[in-house]
Amino acid sequence: MSRFSQMLIAELKRRGQSEREIAREYSWSQQAFNTWLKGGVPRQQFYLRLGNFLNISQDDLIALLDEARKSENSTKLPAMDPIYGKVTDRKDGRYNFPLVDGMRTPRARYCIRIDTKVMEPALVVGAKAWVDPSIWPKPGNEVIVHAKGGVAWIGMLVAMDTKGATLRRHAIPNDLTIHDVESIHVITLSERLPTATA
Repeated sequence: MSRFSQMLIAELKRRGQSEREIAREYSWSQQAFNTWLKGGVPRQQFYLRLGNFLNISQDDLIALLDEARKSENSTKLPAMDPIYGKVTDRKDGRYNFPLVDGMRTPRARYCIRIDTKVMEPALVVGAKAWVDPSIWPKPGNEVIVHAKGGVAWIGMLVAMDTKGATLRRHAIPNDLTIHDVESIHVITLSERLPTATA
């Protein structure tokens, strides 16, 4: 399954709407949307609406679709992004980002390893998550918020302003407000890991 299809599935799940509701909202057929969820590549007439649905630029969407066309028969996720950061506090969902090329905050797409349960079931321990610094974050996005000193937290963005960013984590009852924010990067995709059965 392509990253494009997986991003569609993740966004559909995040919104908590049905395929029919999304199709109606974005003026495409439910059948077309279902085809894209299963790996089909849309026609150009849908690019603008799909970019809006996924909250990504047209350039990023076109790159995803080109990648999907090239890997049509592959179900393996691309290993195109380096893994950065390391969990330093599993209970709080806090990461540390060391200096890389003189910078602590990655500037290009990268991956993180989910080594915390704070976002389960959306982001499960052991999975990899793809992060894209070029996407403008919106409330409701799963993000990693980078603060000064190479410290970052994972969570769902509730609000952001000039004073900081507020995150909600599924496993922690209270929201977290982070000050001295350097950047907020959107998690665009995460692996689905099989659940253990008894």
